[in-house]
Amino acid sequence: MWLTKSRFLSGLQCHKRLWFEIHDPLEESFEPGVPVLQGRAFDEVVQELRPGVVISRAAGLPAAIAETKRVLGRTTNAASTLYQPAFKAGDLAVVVDVLRRRGAEFDLTEVKATTQVKETHLPDAAFQALVLQRAKIPVGRVFLGLVNNQFVLRRVGDYEGLLMEEDITDAVRGYLPEAAVRALEFQEVMDSAAMPAIDVGAHCTSPYECPFLARCTAGQEVAEFPVEVLPRGGNVAEALVAEGYRDLRDVPAARLTNEMHRRVFDATCSGLAFFDFAATAQLRSLPSPFAYLDFETISFSVPEIIGTRPYEQLPFQWSVHVEFGPDDVRHAEYLAIENFGDFEALVGELIAALPAAGPVFAYNASFEERVLGRLAELVPTRAAALLQIAGRLIDLLPVTRDAYYHRDMRGSWSIKSVMPTIDASLGYEHLGEIQEGDGAQRAFLELRSGTLAKEKAERLRAALIKYCRHDTWVMVVLRRFCAADFEQRDECWDG
Repeated sequence: MWLTKSRFLSGLQCHKRLWFEIHDPLEESFEPGVPVLQGRAFDEVVQELRPGVVISRAAGLPAAIAETKRVLGRTTNAASTLYQPAFKAGDLAVVVDVLRRRGAEFDLTEVKATTQVKETHLPDAAFQALVLQRAKIPVGRVFLGLVNNQFVLRRVGDYEGLLMEEDITDAVRGYLPEAAVRALEFQEVMDSAAMPAIDVGAHCTSPYECPFLARCTAGQEVAEFPVEVLPRGGNVAEALVAEGYRDLRDVPAARLTNEMHRRVFDATCSGLAFFDFAATAQLRSLPSPFAYLDFETISFSVPEIIGTRPYEQLPFQWSVHVEFGPDDVRHAEYLAIENFGDFEALVGELIAALPAAGPVFAYNASFEERVLGRLAELVPTRAAALLQIAGRLIDLLPVTRDAYYHRDMRGSWSIKSVMPTIDASLGYEHLGEIQEGDGAQRAFLELRSGTLAKEKAERLRAALIKYCRHDTWVMVVLRRFCAADFEQRDECWDG
């Protein structure tokens, strides 16, 4: 029942979350997401940059605490830098990322695989400093170890300059009294047999979505169309909720003066989809063939490709559909696993798959434009062709936002929200193993690890191809829907 750093941060978000973690934890196994994997990779590089003693946690936290005490107690050959040392003071316990001797004191560094200081970092580091102080470890300076986003990988394995340290000592010292008060408060929550009575609110998703959210909302009466579906509702939605409105259909029409809010309100109340024929005029004027492009990308906290920076969006996959006529739609695809980083090959096949002229559709095309622009820098011999493709991009997102709304989109114009309202069979939930971008990134990293059994590797590869192909096929359907006349639209729309 020790109060650890993770429990301290859970308590800051919500007492009920902390209580659940102690008295009724989730049973599901934890599958690390991409951010966790990025953090581990950065931790490893930090340890390589400044060699020191790594305290293992393989035998559990008590064993790590004992090993830390043994290492610090050496009178000769005392380590100047410790990684993952563990400390306990009373019922408070913490594992520190980096502890570095500086004279009679120790500097503490909390390593974060981010490029800037975030609000949650201060209480995180302050709790560690509090525990060390109480464990009689003299703390000197406190740093955040961040990713330097200006770093460029010039030589394989040379990461000097990737780590940058931000001194937050003064801020930590100022927060220490608050950390001490909070620690007592959270220990009382942990010791209590009674679950805290806390309603669902904005704190449930800030700074992170609580893993117990489904448990807290189970059995609650939830509005079918909550007021919060108002796009960019902000203060308007907050004011309506404060006045007791829960379902958008109960709100007086006169309260909504924003044009988009009225559009969403009218469609929600009537059950009839909104469609502005004039807003799609551009689509009907474009010449064929119509091409559709989607990239899947990965970013690394620790760059692996020469000439790249941390967290650059680097493509590992693309899908292209080309529509020459109603009955003549062709598909091409590219997936790089073993040959990831061979951008010349990726670019060469992409240029060959796309027509030399005509519109290239994307959804939220600024993303494809950025990827094409970066590829032009990485493969300068193909820069002209890539920039020409970027110049032909047509973004279906603003067209759809201006032209169409169905109440089942619930205030969202993401393609995953739009498509099921046009054709229920095009929902992403039907795709199986990979249904969103994060899943595609995890699959890519798993495949690239080379540790998967052959059957699972083949299944993930097929799922990646299916997911990316779906992204461009639904754009074919969406363009046809938006560009069609009313009679044609009725034929293709099951909504």
